[in-house]
Amino acid sequence: MKLVFLGWTRFVVVLLVLQIGLAGWGAVSTGGERIERFIVHAGNGGMLMFWLLLSTVLALIARPGRKAVLLTALSTFMIWMQGALAYGFGTDGVPGGVGIALHATNGLGVLLIQLAVARLAKRAVDAKRAEKALAKAVPA
Repeated sequence: MKLVFLGWTRFVVVLLVLQIGLAGWGAVSTGGERIERFIVHAGNGGMLMFWLLLSTVLALIARPGRKAVLLTALSTFMIWMQGALAYGFGTDGVPGGVGIALHATNGLGVLLIQLAVARLAKRAVDAKRAEKALAKAVPA
């Protein structure tokens, strides 16, 4: 199950990188095209909420370590905050700019946390493989 969690976490990291790319893609456009591109960004963000919620459940099942589980739960909470940060400050003026800046910073934070979780998941998989190899090498 640790290997499944590792693969899942890597998949989520790819989706987060895609999400940042979609935000940039929308930011460099104008008019109606900009709205359409940000709809794709928002749709992928909704999927990320679902995937990270499932990541938390998988982390609890796979038991890759307490730190990995807690960081996964933290990133799930942070991704749920993204909508509040994007729209909670309004869309105009300084408050809107502050909200979008916090939205972007929080999104990068989620990516960094998930990269750390992927590293911890890899360590858990490697430890399990080493344990199996040792048990195989030294019969009881």
